[in-house]
Amino acid sequence: MLSRLAESMFWIGRYLERAEDVARLLRVHLEVTAEETGERGADSATLMASIGAAPDPDSGPPDVWRVLGHDADSPVSIVSALSSCRDAARRAREVLSLETWEEINRAWRAVAQGQLRSTYQQLALRTVLDHCYAVTGIVDSTMSHDEGWDFHWLGRMIERIDITARLVSVAPVDDGEAQITTLRACGADHAFLISRGGDRSRGAAVDFLLRDRLCPRSVVHCLAEAGQCLSRLDTGRRTGFQSDAQRLLGRARAEFEYRSDEALLTGLPDQMSDLSRTCHRATDALSAHYFHGADVAYWHEG
Repeated sequence: MLSRLAESMFWIGRYLERAEDVARLLRVHLEVTAEETGERGADSATLMASIGAAPDPDSGPPDVWRVLGHDADSPVSIVSALSSCRDAARRAREVLSLETWEEINRAWRAVAQGQLRSTYQQLALRTVLDHCYAVTGIVDSTMSHDEGWDFHWLGRMIERIDITARLVSVAPVDDGEAQITTLRACGADHAFLISRGGDRSRGAAVDFLLRDRLCPRSVVHCLAEAGQCLSRLDTGRRTGFQSDAQRLLGRARAEFEYRSDEALLTGLPDQMSDLSRTCHRATDALSAHYFHGADVAYWHEG
């Protein structure tokens, strides 16, 4: 597959996942802070810093909504993600189905030119999520599951791992309500309740988000999916790996799966920072091997 098309499909996946995850995160944050003041300003600043926005101790929900939502100049906003997704889709028109291209266009038009800012916040975020879900379904049902689809899905999995790691890193392990909020922000609350019921034990939500093999939002599940994509792309070899990305992601998966429960909760922020850096290094490795060293523009360095 041409490196230009492979790179575009990879970043379509990342930008689409980014828009979806930030929209879900904003919905939960706005609900939690709707009737609260005071200390929640610190929560807003912490949230923005974890995503990669410039830290500001005086930040509040309006600042979060602007920087992560409708500010086209913010590299971490929904508008920026969908605009970049559309740009990447334009470069990959020859491999995208017409339905996929049209839905990505509709998603971009729903937030372009200030529409997101001028719409009731929760309705605007629901609209963004609906478009993201529609693109995901169309890609899955209209594209051949060939190399292009693998690069797209690989991008989504790496982005999902990164944002999950960042959200887990800022949620206190001993605060049950904070952990449930993190599950909601990651889109894993329903799966957690079905699997674990009313479990409020220390770190139950963290263990689920990091190590559950069946939840599509968990780190281990996403690492496994990413590994399968890379295995399909790395054909014809009986030993070793062509790309360092597979080695990096495979090692991360093994470390989490075989780590003891106690070790999993020890130094959690540092573990999550290491996981984010692994995502960055894996992206660099993919760029060097498959995209011929194309420039990589991270949306949230840290």
